[in-house]
Amino acid sequence: MKIKIALIFFFLTISVSYGQYSWTKGELVLKNGDTLIGQIKLPMISKDLIAFNSKEKVKYRKNRKSKMVKYDEKLVSKIIFRNSDSEIAYFEFIKTSRKKSGLFKIICSGNATLYARSVSLTTSTPMYMHGPNGGTWNHWHYSYFDFNEFYVLRESEEVASPLITARISSSFKKRAMEYFSDCNQLVSKLKERIYIKDDIKDVVDEYNDCKS
Repeated sequence: MKIKIALIFFFLTISVSYGQYSWTKGELVLKNGDTLIGQIKLPMISKDLIAFNSKEKVKYRKNRKSKMVKYDEKLVSKIIFRNSDSEIAYFEFIKTSRKKSGLFKIICSGNATLYARSVSLTTSTPMYMHGPNGGTWNHWHYSYFDFNEFYVLRESEEVASPLITARISSSFKKRAMEYFSDCNQLVSKLKERIYIKDDIKDVVDEYNDCKS
């Protein structure tokens, strides 16, 4: 009986942590130049479970009655969600190591681009179903509290560097001071804690101003 309960809990956990965000109208831009307009579902990932296929895949369908097709980073250039002319969200795959890629939302861009994503840690109570704080996921707006992982990538780099990760292995202050070491004024503000991790977007914006 205990074994059966454990197995049921395990598969329920998988269904939560590998669930998808809601179907949302958007544009799927492929690397071959094609743009598919329809409904898109983004993958929600977990760092505690090993997927049978480790590649993150985006789901696409033209409408609710259409056949669903999956696309991975080899085919996808970017994903665009438009709520209005002023509310547009961009997502793209970036490399987080030489062998791994992940789908991230672009928060701000310039000499360095800030990317964010939400990752579930299933060894504890799941963080969310549709949004990181348990609410409805919002593709268009940015809030620091909507994400628990932030990576940054300079134009000259191929692999993004972590600034904040779901599993804390190094402080934001230490990582940011090392990564942005070529901007003295920013490093000074980080040392004096004028900027903290909640200000991560402002940190990257100031770095881009520093290097412009």
